[in-house]
Amino acid sequence: MRIKNAYQVKFVLVALVFIALGWLLGQSPSEDTKFVYWVAIVLAGIGLMRYLLRLANLVPHQVNYFLHSLLCHDYMIHFPATKDAKLGMMYENMNRIIAQYRNSLLDIEYKQQYYNRLLRIMTHELRNSITPVITLSSDMLKRPENYTSDRLHRGMEVIHGQCVNVKAFLDSYYQLTHLPDPQKETIEMDDFFGHLQDLMTHPSIHIQWGKGMKLEADESLLGMVLTNLIRNACEATEGMPDADIRVVATDSGGSPYIMVSDNGPGIPEGIRDEIFLPFYTTKQEGTGIGLCLSRQIMRLHGGDLKLSLSNGPGATFILSF
Repeated sequence: MRIKNAYQVKFVLVALVFIALGWLLGQSPSEDTKFVYWVAIVLAGIGLMRYLLRLANLVPHQVNYFLHSLLCHDYMIHFPATKDAKLGMMYENMNRIIAQYRNSLLDIEYKQQYYNRLLRIMTHELRNSITPVITLSSDMLKRPENYTSDRLHRGMEVIHGQCVNVKAFLDSYYQLTHLPDPQKETIEMDDFFGHLQDLMTHPSIHIQWGKGMKLEADESLLGMVLTNLIRNACEATEGMPDADIRVVATDSGGSPYIMVSDNGPGIPEGIRDEIFLPFYTTKQEGTGIGLCLSRQIMRLHGGDLKLSLSNGPGATFILSF
């Protein structure tokens, strides 16, 4: 007889125990000994029945538990490893499905938090821009006699300026959501960084790259990202006599990346998760889309833009491709 799995092996072993006990029962001359063997046979029979019932109910019970967990959004269950190959494969597949559901849920929660923060920032910016317009125009309508020609002109300038700010804000959002697909080409980094050095004449900027290095990217969009990061670094180190801004490009290991770092005050830990949000800024001027736009551009290239989490001075941003 061919034994296909572990359950059949256990069944055969129990059957052999029954046969052995039956043989011993037939060989025993003593009634006391026979009684002991009968008790052993009964106990073995109960054990076999419990085992067969457990075997029959095991798979349906585990599948029911699995489906119930999915319906209740309980994605923390885990089925243990087992020596049975078929059962182990089923457990592994159920664990994989649960992990996929759990990761999808975490992704949805992250996106929901992202859009909630984005909505909060947009609401704050629009309210700050519109409130002065409402206040000033309301006062003009209620008390027109208080407004001389000069004062009325100044008031209109304020209203116009706030409207321009709102338009710039909305234009920035449009730009963020309508980025063109990168037109990748082979960029000779000797020419690219040479041109960048001609544009960035600040004495604290130092650019290093591997001679003869090449990169597959959209030259215009990549230039936009680096210009934004270098400009941020210049603002962060403004007024520092020992300001040091470095741009380092390498393709060692077949994974090219560009690193932009400075020795400024750095980015406080409490806002490191916020700086890539659209319209988030700690500056008095600016729309706050620079870093968000730069990250979007890098992700359209199939790479990313990340802040290096170091506790040292300054800030370091890494562009990966």
